[in-house]
Amino acid sequence: MNVAMLLSCSSFEGFFGWIQGQSRQSYLESYRNDWAWYYARGLLENSINPTLYIPALREAGKYPTDVGVPVRFLPLDRWYGLFEQVWLKRLSRTTRWSLYAEERINTVAFMRSLREALVQDNIDLLYVQEYWSGRFDHIVNAVSVPVTGADHGGVSDRVVKLFKPRAFEKAALCYGQTENECRIIEKYGGRSRLQPNGCDVSQFFPDPAAQRGKTVLTVTRLTNKQKRTSDLIRAMAELPDEWSLDIVGTGPDRPMLERLAADLNLSSRVRFHGFVGRAEVRDFLRRCGVYAMPSANEAVALAALEAMACGAAVVLSRIRAFEQLVTDGTNGRLVPVGDVKGLAAGIMSAWEQRESLGQAASETVRTHYNTRALYSQLADSLRQSVQQNGVHR
Repeated sequence: MNVAMLLSCSSFEGFFGWIQGQSRQSYLESYRNDWAWYYARGLLENSINPTLYIPALREAGKYPTDVGVPVRFLPLDRWYGLFEQVWLKRLSRTTRWSLYAEERINTVAFMRSLREALVQDNIDLLYVQEYWSGRFDHIVNAVSVPVTGADHGGVSDRVVKLFKPRAFEKAALCYGQTENECRIIEKYGGRSRLQPNGCDVSQFFPDPAAQRGKTVLTVTRLTNKQKRTSDLIRAMAELPDEWSLDIVGTGPDRPMLERLAADLNLSSRVRFHGFVGRAEVRDFLRRCGVYAMPSANEAVALAALEAMACGAAVVLSRIRAFEQLVTDGTNGRLVPVGDVKGLAAGIMSAWEQRESLGQAASETVRTHYNTRALYSQLADSLRQSVQQNGVHR
C-alpha cells in the first residue's frame, strides 16, 4: 500500500528554506526532526510505503533518502511566485477569509503536480496535514484517491468553517490528537479517530548517569507568535542568577529574541544553539534541569514527549493538547499562556519536584505514547480507509 503525506507548508523554500534554514540537500540528507519523518518511518515499519509530498517554487522531482522514505517536490505553477509577491502580500493576514483565500490559491497552484504525482507513485491514499485549512477543503473534492486529514497543531479558532461539513463528509477520516478535537470534527460532520503523536522510547529514555543542573531547555522553532519563546527569556529575569536557558532550534525570530535577551541583560544566561541532530537533542534533554514549552498552540508536541521520555521535569502551557498529556503536579507543571511570572514559578516548582515529576513523565510516555503501538494503529486505520473508500483511477 502506498501513502502520500502532504505537508502543510505553502512552499519548501518558504518554510524549510527561510524558516528552518534548510537546503534541498540538507533536508534530504540530514533533516529528520519533525512529525513527518517520525510518522513515515513508523508506517514503513508497518508495511506501508510512504512518500513525503512538499509544494515547491523551484524544486521538482522525487528523491530517495537514507531512511527509505522518498521525498517528492510538487512544483507550483509559474504564475504563483509572481502572484504571491505582488498580490498575496497585500492581503491582510489578520482576517480569516484572506488566509483562507491564500491557502486555496496556493493549493490550486500545485494541483496539476499533485494529480500527476498520485498517478506516477501509484498512491492509494493521500494523508493531508491540517484539516482546518482551505487546502484540505479543496483537495478532498479534487483528487481520485481517498483523503484523510490530520491534526498536527492547527487550531479550529478563527478559521473559515463554511465549507468544512462538505469537506469532512467527503474525507475518509480525520485524525485528532485529543478527545476534544475529535468531538469538534464530529460537530462539523466528520468521522474522527484519536491519533496523538508518539515518541520512540527505544531512543529517548532517561540516563541515570546524567547530572541535571539549573538550566531550562526548550527545543523549538523560533517563530514567536506560536512558540512564545520570548516568555521564557522574560521568565529568566524572574529566576535567580544561577539559572540559564538553552534554546535549541532555528527560525526567523532568532534576531529579535537575541535582542530581547540583550535588552534584559541576559545574554550571558541565554544560549542559542541553532539546529542540532537528534542525538544531541537527546543529550540536552537528559541533562536539563527543567524542560519548558510555553506555546500558544500545539499538537501533542514531539519535543515535549521526548523531554518527558528522557525523564525531564516539564513545564508546559495550559492548552488543550498539553492538558491531555500532563496532569499538573503529577507528571509536569502547566501554566497559563503568556503568564511570565507563572512560568518562572512553574520552573522553580518543577525543579524542586524534578525527580518525581521526571519519573512520572517518563512512565506516561512509555505507557501511552509509544510509537510502536501508535503507528501500528495508524497503519491499520489507513488500510481500513482504503478498503472502505477504494481508489478511483
